[in-house]
Amino acid sequence: MLIVMPWKAVNGLANVKVMLWFDVEDYITPQAQESLLALLRMLNRRNVKGIFKIVGEKARRLERDGRTDIWAEMSGHEIGYHTDMHSEHPVSTEYLERCGFRDGAVEYEARERGGLADLRRIAGKPAICFGQAGYAWAPQTYAALKHWGIPVYLDDHDHIRLDGRPFWYGGLLNLTNLRGTMRMELVADGLEKAKEQFDELYASLASEPVGFVSIYYHPCEFACRGFWDAANFARGRNTPREEWRPAPLRPEGETERYLDMLGRFIDYTLSKENVEYIGSEQALALERSGTGPVEPSLVKELAAGIGNALGFRIAGGRSFSAAELHSLFRRYLLGMELLPELLYGPEADAAAPGAEVGAGAIRVDDVKRALAVEYPEALGTPQLPETFEVGGVRVHAVDLTCTMARIIADGLGDGDRVELVRGALESAKHAGDDDLWGPRWIIFPEELRVPNVVRMSKLQTWTLKPALF
Repeated sequence: MLIVMPWKAVNGLANVKVMLWFDVEDYITPQAQESLLALLRMLNRRNVKGIFKIVGEKARRLERDGRTDIWAEMSGHEIGYHTDMHSEHPVSTEYLERCGFRDGAVEYEARERGGLADLRRIAGKPAICFGQAGYAWAPQTYAALKHWGIPVYLDDHDHIRLDGRPFWYGGLLNLTNLRGTMRMELVADGLEKAKEQFDELYASLASEPVGFVSIYYHPCEFACRGFWDAANFARGRNTPREEWRPAPLRPEGETERYLDMLGRFIDYTLSKENVEYIGSEQALALERSGTGPVEPSLVKELAAGIGNALGFRIAGGRSFSAAELHSLFRRYLLGMELLPELLYGPEADAAAPGAEVGAGAIRVDDVKRALAVEYPEALGTPQLPETFEVGGVRVHAVDLTCTMARIIADGLGDGDRVELVRGALESAKHAGDDDLWGPRWIIFPEELRVPNVVRMSKLQTWTLKPALF
């Protein structure tokens, strides 16, 4: 994927960082192990770094089969996590649809941490990034990933979108649904078409000091002409383990042919000036969002620009989510250090049944008392309450944040009264609205709807903000 960074060119040369990542998931088809080994050897001959997101059951299968040769070849590459069982039902979206945010995060951690622990133990190194299985995305995942210390979400999911740019969501750097993507298709004329596409991307990066290209495959693609999970778990089916069927194989010679083509494509990309293959950890290091305290003048500037539309803002060379704005306004009013902090979005929004709140003027000192309460937590990270008790009335988090902004912008004191601002979470528009996900992945039941996942995804856009490079 191509991420065009808004920087000035240096000497007119592109500075391209390529992230080449693989979803390592087929734990059924024996030939998928051989194509993984051949792929690793091809990359290692070129000293090219790949990112291997591995399913827990795949790691255990390699361990059971004694494939120390594969782990040895993988030692110089980055490891990511790709769920415990991938496509075995219920997949994460299916079971998280019935959960809230906090209890869903606990549920996800309970189901998935075993696979991560096995991966770490068998691989002998930490997982740096994560990507969901197929289209099985859900916002509760992020709280577990944050709790596990995984900093990057690397995939191509399209439910959360930010103009094709990298973004922060749920406390993780998201390198997904980016503006451009490229891939050498495994077809007869794939190499020449991929060269042309890379040339176009490279030329477009000539005015950028740093740009990212992200390319992804599944190692099993090189051995198989179909996917292992479609053969066993399609449309909600759970084939018993003793009846698992391998994926259909490619004709003899195709695996070697397409691996050779990918190698020649990599050679072609490296023939360009200033092209480097990196891991997601190195990409994260290029992100320049500040993490330290801010000046009171910047908080005032941010407050003055809110009105009744709450969303992320870029100011002072830094990017702030709606939740970070809430934390800054709260800290400003309570006389605390002005350090923006991650707060997960609340469990419910203003449209929830029984969520009516008071209106009219409220006292500034009542606002401060309301803000002094302890916030709930999701796996150790604070979460915004749905409402705050302010002078005997309930006030929604969005309304209170917008009202705090007005208090700060107008310089009001404890004894002053302020009209409650009715706000809207404008960052929610960056989450999709369609809850019919069944047709999006062959593993889902065809009529699967996930209205709760969609609702919570919008609430968690409290954490959404652009990544800065």
